[in-house]
Amino acid sequence: MPIHPLRSRLREPSLAQEGGSSEADRALRNAILAHLRVMCGTRIGTMLTRPDYGVPDVSEMVHSFPAALDMLARSLKDTIEKYEPRLTRVRVRHIPSDTPDLVVRFEITASMVLPDHTSPVRFETRTDASRRIDVT
Repeated sequence: MPIHPLRSRLREPSLAQEGGSSEADRALRNAILAHLRVMCGTRIGTMLTRPDYGVPDVSEMVHSFPAALDMLARSLKDTIEKYEPRLTRVRVRHIPSDTPDLVVRFEITASMVLPDHTSPVRFETRTDASRRIDVT
């Protein structure tokens, strides 16, 4: 069975010396992205063991727009800070839509914590009329 590249660097630190950090950075970023997708696909209150895990349902906030944008951004930031320890200095910013479609977008910027350094990362969420949140 092949060893995952990041795991191999943990076992053999010398592998991480020359140019390996960018591969490790990508592997960690992809793992964080996968977790953010799960997190954003989970509605607050649906996990019995962690009722504060996830994000609010956008459709429940529609009557309080535009204040709902700040509430959603704050909720997203708080959830990331609490449940994604591989990210620090998390910022969530609403991206105004330039189309008439009902699309809500947020930019997430943070520092990804690696064993010997931090690396800046950027993700974007997009919620469309179907209320599904996609993270890229």
